[in-house]
Amino acid sequence: MRAVAQTGQSHDALRHPPIRDMRDLVAFRLSVLAAASDRVGQNWLKAEFGLSIREWRVLGMVGATEPARFGDVGHDLQLDKGQLSRLAKALVDRGLVESRVDADDQRAVRLVLTASGRDVHDRALKRALQRNELVLSALTPGEAATLVELLDKLQPHMEHRADTEIEAGHPPASTGKNRPRKRA
Repeated sequence: MRAVAQTGQSHDALRHPPIRDMRDLVAFRLSVLAAASDRVGQNWLKAEFGLSIREWRVLGMVGATEPARFGDVGHDLQLDKGQLSRLAKALVDRGLVESRVDADDQRAVRLVLTASGRDVHDRALKRALQRNELVLSALTPGEAATLVELLDKLQPHMEHRADTEIEAGHPPASTGKNRPRKRA
């Protein structure tokens, strides 16, 4: 087993264990885990609720933050304006979401669940919790709690880095303390 990636830092200064190939990268492993979860989720969402995984995520984010600002939903789900527009239109057309002009900013749009959307949201969220319990069943309760704590640290860190990279048009400088992202 040879470690192929070199960063110029001593191994003691690195947080990532040595890697043999890309399958050892944390980001790759998270991506594979997310893809497997998405495949399973897509099956039950389509069968039980007639939703795609992306439609469920929009419905879920609207339900969590309503009246949800259109731009915030796109940002939180890492969707561009066109992708979110198509997904929101599909949910509006199905009577699950309403689109309203933001009372505070006439240029902005707010998304809210309809009564039917609330019903689907609540049933799908209950089912998603059952799925998450199955995923976490491979861990002890302490490990599950630690995983959630680590995700709570990594998610805002990576969102900030992604925002910084996009805004600057290039990768951000090496790590520093995570700063919270700016909200409009």
